Amino acid sequence: SAESTADVDDHVNALTGDKVEATRTKIQVTHRNGMKEKIENGRFRMEDKYGRTIVDRKATMADLNRLKSL
Repeated sequence: SAESTADVDDHVNALTGDKVEATRTKIQVTHRNGMKEKIENGRFRMEDKYGRTIVDRKATMADLNRLKSL
């Protein structure tokens, strides 16, 4: 089901240029250099700017807190 717009927090960090997209069920950060970090379904995934997976593992609270702080 599609998330309602009230449940979405999208913003760009003015300091870093990171684009942050957060819903109740996932958070994704797209860095200025094209790299992406995402937490969804309890998994942490990092991809390079070409979409190749660099990291795919169980997410930790440290991962979640770091992405939320961006």
